[in-house]
Amino acid sequence: MRDDTALWDAPRDPAAPIDLGKAKLTRVQLTRQTLVSGPNVLQQTDLPLVDWPGAAPAGAYAAILRRDRVLLVNAPEAPDGWNDTAQQATSDVTDAYTVFDLTGDALPFLQRGAEITPDIPSRSVARLLFGLGVFLYRLDDGTTYRLHVPRAHAEALIQHFEKAASHT
Repeated sequence: MRDDTALWDAPRDPAAPIDLGKAKLTRVQLTRQTLVSGPNVLQQTDLPLVDWPGAAPAGAYAAILRRDRVLLVNAPEAPDGWNDTAQQATSDVTDAYTVFDLTGDALPFLQRGAEITPDIPSRSVARLLFGLGVFLYRLDDGTTYRLHVPRAHAEALIQHFEKAASHT
């Protein structure tokens, strides 16, 4: 049988930060990520709402994806499924998204992959970055950007950032 192992990249150490020169990309393990959808979801959450270029506080918060959908981050566990009383659907997506923090001189890297302007607000944190769907917002420290990317696209996002770093 033919040995094709040389055709595959060596697996990355998931805990090792990725040095991009002027910035650093670090994988983050969150307690929980929960999608909540419903017509009044923005009014029904008690958590701080995060939009662009808003900043997420330490602890639990709700990142706004659409007017009828939020991503609860580090929120208490909620049962999956439809809730008739709240008129909301809840799904645990903790394992669906890989989360990264981008620190350092991060904005130029983000701007290589998308049209991102901190001065222009948006109600949604959903963006296309290097052609990949991500949720992007700042953390409370003001210098860290957090990205949620579908798990299957995490390696592609890393490679795009590495390529951007090699061209700066």
